[in-house]
Amino acid sequence: MRVCSQIRMLNALLDSGAVSKLPTPFGCLLIDFPGALAYYAPKLHQEYSNKLGQLVDRDPSLLWNFNNSIYPTATVNFGPSAVCYDHLDFGNRAAGWCDITAAGPYDYKKGGHLILFDIDKVIEFPPGSHILIPSAVMRHGNTPIQSHERRMGLTQYAAGALFRWVDNGFQKAEDVRGMLKERLDAEAPTRFEQQLDLYSKLEELSEDRIRVFGRSGSVDEG
Repeated sequence: MRVCSQIRMLNALLDSGAVSKLPTPFGCLLIDFPGALAYYAPKLHQEYSNKLGQLVDRDPSLLWNFNNSIYPTATVNFGPSAVCYDHLDFGNRAAGWCDITAAGPYDYKKGGHLILFDIDKVIEFPPGSHILIPSAVMRHGNTPIQSHERRMGLTQYAAGALFRWVDNGFQKAEDVRGMLKERLDAEAPTRFEQQLDLYSKLEELSEDRIRVFGRSGSVDEG
């Protein structure tokens, strides 16, 4: 029965088309989600849009999970106690940002805290909280909740292999030949630094938003 309920919930989530309109326990909690990545990392969002857009354009069978989210992958943890140990998400885009959202009900003062181990931060994470972190390189986890409570999680992310597939000319790395291979080999030593250049410094954010989107205010996609 629990599995059937979760399947119905997952189908409702996907059928909603937009994470701000989810008819699920996440529904009223995600109103402010769309635009977060674009607003705080406009150059990174542009990279996601360009590369993943090429992938979708090339393969018509691929569909976006939500019409207002740039992320190609979403994982729903229905709980009842969605708790993660200290870990890294090695398969994600190395400098990419993973989107994490929690839903309740649980007492966030007593449990469900987000832990960012590399920077020694323990953060209260109430139901409906939402954060963007580079989950492939920043160790993270969360604390347990009380036994009678329930905690669920929605995580959105992009696998690094998707970007590599596009960069490799839509082929495996071992199949790349000629000038493309020479260029990729030359770029390899500084590839992570190039990804970090897609981050915006606080004093650069407004200018980067204008450069990418033509305006400095909010945008419509996550």
